[in-house]
Amino acid sequence: MYVYGWMIFISPLIGFLLTLIIGKYYRRWSGAVASFFIFLAFVFSVITYFTVIKHPIYNHYTWFYNIDFGIYIDNLAIVMAIMVSFVSLMIHLFAIYYMKDDPNKHVYFAETALFTAGMLGLVISSNLVLLFLFWELVGLCSYLLIGFWFFKPNATAAAKKAFIVTRVGDLSFIIGMSILYYSLINVTKDPLSIPYLISNASSIAVAIGKVRLGIIAIFILGAAIGKSAQFPLHVWIPDAMEGPTTVSALIHAATMVTAGVYLVARLFQVFLYAAPFAMYAVAIVGSFTALYAGIVGLVVNDVKRILAYSTISQLGYMLAAIGLAPIIGGVAVSLGMFHLVSHAIFKALLFMSAGAFLVAMMDLRDAKQMGGLWKRMPITTTLFFIGSLALVAFPGTAGYFSKDPIIFASYNYFTSSPSFSGFLPFLFLIIGSLLTTLYTFRMFFLVATGKPRSTLAERAKDPPVIALLPLIVLSIFALILGVWQAPFYSFVKPTLDIAHYTVSVPTAPVYITTLPIILLAIGFFVDLYIYGFEKWKTWDISRTWYYKLVKNKFYIDVLYTRIISERVILPLSAAFSGFENAYNNSVNRFGSDTVSTGSYFRRLQSGVFENYVAVLIIAAIVIFIVIEIVELM
Repeated sequence: MYVYGWMIFISPLIGFLLTLIIGKYYRRWSGAVASFFIFLAFVFSVITYFTVIKHPIYNHYTWFYNIDFGIYIDNLAIVMAIMVSFVSLMIHLFAIYYMKDDPNKHVYFAETALFTAGMLGLVISSNLVLLFLFWELVGLCSYLLIGFWFFKPNATAAAKKAFIVTRVGDLSFIIGMSILYYSLINVTKDPLSIPYLISNASSIAVAIGKVRLGIIAIFILGAAIGKSAQFPLHVWIPDAMEGPTTVSALIHAATMVTAGVYLVARLFQVFLYAAPFAMYAVAIVGSFTALYAGIVGLVVNDVKRILAYSTISQLGYMLAAIGLAPIIGGVAVSLGMFHLVSHAIFKALLFMSAGAFLVAMMDLRDAKQMGGLWKRMPITTTLFFIGSLALVAFPGTAGYFSKDPIIFASYNYFTSSPSFSGFLPFLFLIIGSLLTTLYTFRMFFLVATGKPRSTLAERAKDPPVIALLPLIVLSIFALILGVWQAPFYSFVKPTLDIAHYTVSVPTAPVYITTLPIILLAIGFFVDLYIYGFEKWKTWDISRTWYYKLVKNKFYIDVLYTRIISERVILPLSAAFSGFENAYNNSVNRFGSDTVSTGSYFRRLQSGVFENYVAVLIIAAIVIFIVIEIVELM
């Protein structure tokens, strides 16, 4: 059965190569070839599932020194593998329609297949070094795909921004891994083995100390913050919307941003047995990001960027859920991972629906120039509406069963630790719930209701039904996924079976369980009044200080570009560059002077005997004079 596990990421890797080769000559087949190998990855994931329910798969070989190369597939990993391959397959199928007129679509499909292979390899890696290599491959593919339309200056700038910002998190990963390696090098022969780390986290905490383990966990969290676009390294993901919409769907649903959350869930035991500040950092970073992104999402008009900020916010919910573990127990990771799977489904649905809008309206992305699409694109808009309902956690949808329990868990976290610090995650998440409703229905009413506000919206029409089939499949899961909530928790439980930590669905008082629904209703009617009845046309708050503050994203980008980059990094870079140039010039001058000196002395070796005799006589005279002077002194 090991071979099926290996084929999970090898299949799309083969697809990458064949898509490049076949697509070069038969470009129209490139999408089908890539989709077929993604489908194979999904099939191998499902086959592997039936082995994993009996026992985890661990197959590894010595790579170099004490680093192993192998796969480790347990309940947590197989859930991710099935989700990544399935959602990626749906996106690839829709992309066949979306990219049909692109002259470089064979390159696109090759890169998306490699992207999927990188994510699947990351998920099933048995060692942190191997995981990091796939982590970097995912980052490289995101750079290539965000900047796929390289003829657009905004796309190339966004690709570079994403690559640079996520490198900050990658550096944090390397530092954390290095400290962990040197802390355990004398304890075990394979200090970066994932099975070893999750099975021996308690003894590791004793061996190296909880504080040091906590510091390692913080560096690992830094990696997750960069890859999963959490505050303050969130700035790359809104700009990443310059790539093809199907790339946005792939990044936000199946790959890239989920990698950070998965890393924290994968090393959950390390965080759990570290000093308490590690887990609290996870909870507070996630919950604050959920709040921050929700606020900024209220003033964005670009449909894709609204969805981008919603992704940042929902990833915050996932991380916050994991961070609640010290109080609520092993259910924390179950909550975070179930919301990850749920979010992947309805976010892919939302992005691909938005992609259909963009195709119909020649890449128009401003929601305020749309309107009336429910009449002109009824099928696509209905699918978009279903995704929106799941995003706001409407009762009965996947989002309701995955997001609201996180809020209930944060309330339990507060009541078990009644302090201001314990209250903050609940406060941030419950306000974030209202904000999610506000920006989601604002987007929907602007896009779907009223009269068309542009000629492009007036002429829009649905894509062929066959192109919408992947969206229809995802919409079904967005509505019914909640029925698997309890089985999902039970399935993930063996991975989290640690001491007294148990897995059960969080409960809360009635006034807490109904609060998200009340906030949902409030948000809906506020948006209905302002945007459904088009009152926004007569209001102008663009000159107010608070609107400008939020519109400029609290000036975080300004902080990075105008202050940190221009006033700190560039002067330091110039100083180091000056030192480097001076050093290089001195080395070069020493070399040239040595050559000149050698050339001079080489002329003395002329082969003429008379010259040699003259030199000897002159040297003897000089030596004699020096000796005489010394004796006189």
